[in-house]
Amino acid sequence: MASPLIEQAMSPEILDIAWRRLRTQHTPWSIDTDRDALEKHLVRHILQCRADVLEGRYRPQPLRRFTLRKPDGKQRILSAQYLRDKFVQRALLTVLEPRAEALFHEDSFAYRPNRNIQMALNRARERINTGLDWLVDADIASFFDSIPHRPLQKQLKRFIDDNAALKLIDQWLAHGAHQSSIFKSARGIAQGAILSPLFCNLYLHQFDLALTRKHIPFVRFADDFLLFAATKAQAAQALEYASQTLDKLGLELHPRKTRLIRSGPEVTFLGDKLPQPSR
Repeated sequence: MASPLIEQAMSPEILDIAWRRLRTQHTPWSIDTDRDALEKHLVRHILQCRADVLEGRYRPQPLRRFTLRKPDGKQRILSAQYLRDKFVQRALLTVLEPRAEALFHEDSFAYRPNRNIQMALNRARERINTGLDWLVDADIASFFDSIPHRPLQKQLKRFIDDNAALKLIDQWLAHGAHQSSIFKSARGIAQGAILSPLFCNLYLHQFDLALTRKHIPFVRFADDFLLFAATKAQAAQALEYASQTLDKLGLELHPRKTRLIRSGPEVTFLGDKLPQPSR
């Protein structure tokens, strides 16, 4: 017997929503079923996938990996799911997203419905225009590759009271892990996975709450964020607190992408210039 959350995610209504979001993608359905073969027997494949999930037979397939050369000459490994795994994750996300939206902080803007970069920039400018023009302009180093699984799983368990769904998520996390050995615990989530943005915000929600308890104004867009202060000394204190808080989460600030600076046109956030202080 499937759990209530899995039953909901596998309901015809949710599966219809999930498929509508994915139907234009040309990704292969699975290792042995390409896109053309899927279209010839679409209903059969979807019903089989649904049955596998409900009856506990579903297992995610290995991620498809691609190498991308970065501007600095280094290589970046990108991962992508087969369409079957995207379909199941999209269905689960459709159920989980409204719950997450009721939880997440108002100053978190990435990967959320009805939120975008422009809204994050507007909030940042509002803060600067009120005199909070000393900034901590920060980025978390290798964020998606560095998220430790065990603390993330604890956070997920508090958010999802459903063992079957958690077991399913554990399988996906294992496929996206970058580190795992006797001495190093598993870390990293697949950037190309449908649920990874939700996991990103869920894990950093603890960071958002910690900043709020310390009365540190912020704007966060995934692992890129600004802290706001009225003075340079206050900004330095905010930077120190943010660094300590992230360390407790098993994360660290990017040393070359984190700085303490006063707002001005030479400072860009999310690709746009920030205003000059009025005072």
